[in-house]
Amino acid sequence: GATSWTSITGISGVSFAEDDYINKARSSEIAQEIDVYRGTASQAVMRKLGAVATACPGYTDPQTGSRATVSEKASPRFAEGGYVITVTDPAWRSGTTLVAARAGTAVVTVLSTDGADNGRASAMRLASQLVSVLQGVT
Repeated sequence: GATSWTSITGISGVSFAEDDYINKARSSEIAQEIDVYRGTASQAVMRKLGAVATACPGYTDPQTGSRATVSEKASPRFAEGGYVITVTDPAWRSGTTLVAARAGTAVVTVLSTDGADNGRASAMRLASQLVSVLQGVT
């Protein structure tokens, strides 16, 4: 899915904004994306993102030949729905966490490899900030 995980849902938005940051010294990445949809399409995107680990519980990493594992949990932290998806592989230095959250017709996704927790804390923090701004809560 690279950094645009919403594309795996097959549902296209009407607009998006994204940015990606890499810390070469720590070999970590954090990427953010906001996709906006018409009508109730953002709800359908979230349903499909909520089934990622069921559809693909693991895969073979083409670069290392090792087996990556995909795990997923719903996140009650986000009032309009959210998921925390983590991909780990024993051959990697750190796992990758994607946090997806809905705010009205927008879906926020934050991907992170920053930190000893596979990027979970930094992804949750940035996703929470973005959702708050989109909901008009600061």
